[in-house]
Amino acid sequence: MIQLTQQQQRAYMSDYLENGWRKEKMSFSSVVVAPGYIEGKVDVEQFQMPGDGRFHFSAQSAMIWISQIGIIYGCWDNQLSEKVGEVYLRDLDIKFKKTINSTRAVRFEAFFPNHCKKRLSNDLVYYKNAQICVDGGAFTGSASFLVPTN
Repeated sequence: MIQLTQQQQRAYMSDYLENGWRKEKMSFSSVVVAPGYIEGKVDVEQFQMPGDGRFHFSAQSAMIWISQIGIIYGCWDNQLSEKVGEVYLRDLDIKFKKTINSTRAVRFEAFFPNHCKKRLSNDLVYYKNAQICVDGGAFTGSASFLVPTN
């Protein structure tokens, strides 16, 4: 085994992964919900330009917005007027099939079939394997969430 020096490590590292994601600012431009479905469109308001000069929606950012749509859907589906506790992303299996370079209205969809919802107690609902689709299939997968209801 070879121990890399700090200089060798830095030569390999991505500045974006170390520093850039902290400089991002994103928000939903719209959110629509229906039984078994949520769609949120995310606008990228601020970001650090990667070395290749083209914005790339990162895996780290996608995970944040997948979590947010799970939180919103779980609260809405349980008729909560606000989040009553921490909603936990329990599982995430996602494939990154194509890059997303858009900074406006990046579409995040989640499908929650009836069989994926299970009440674990009076205070906790589990959504298992909601289907996730980002930007028309650029990122796809499944996610599971625990939602407190009291």
